[in-house]
Amino acid sequence: MDVIAGRDVAIPCGDITLEGLLHLPDGAGPFPGIVVCHPHPQYGGDMYNNVVGALVRAALDSSFAALRFNFRGVGESEGTHAGGRAEPDDVKAACAFLAGQPEIDSGRVALAGYSFGAAMALLASADVSPSGLALVSLPTIAGELSPPNGAFPLLLVSGDRDEYSDTTALANLAEAAGERARLEVMPGVDHFWAGSDDRLIETTAAFLRAL
Repeated sequence: MDVIAGRDVAIPCGDITLEGLLHLPDGAGPFPGIVVCHPHPQYGGDMYNNVVGALVRAALDSSFAALRFNFRGVGESEGTHAGGRAEPDDVKAACAFLAGQPEIDSGRVALAGYSFGAAMALLASADVSPSGLALVSLPTIAGELSPPNGAFPLLLVSGDRDEYSDTTALANLAEAAGERARLEVMPGVDHFWAGSDDRLIETTAAFLRAL
């Protein structure tokens, strides 16, 4: 569990409320922002996951605000887990919430996710139209992936030892997305990124600074 300080927030999402943490960088706003989505809750994923924390750190290092949140049914978030059917609505609600904060430049809200969170971010991105989309260890086991609709920059990051995120499938996705897409494959990294947070922070921060 990471311990980056943040402000507790309540995110309206239809008839439920999601819990979140809003992190603001040093300096005066308005700041660009990014919503960060956590891995699968049925395997212990929540907004305090180490990879989520690394993405938050990358945002702060790049002078971005970051909003992490718990999907429905996780932690103090209301509702129940929906197996990925309703969770894209959670992502959209978090993006709308972040864009509406007074410290945030509403025209510069990016989106990121790890594992299950990456899949939900990808599904939500067509409706959100983020300023950039960063997908870490995007699961590829469900079959061929289609590139997100829109012209926003796309970062795909995975490890060459990731058994759930096939690099060939990611390469095909990046090729289909065209010049806006960038694929980074980290040698020696598996799905859980143990001991590799620094490399992920560096790669994601470089992506954010270019937005």
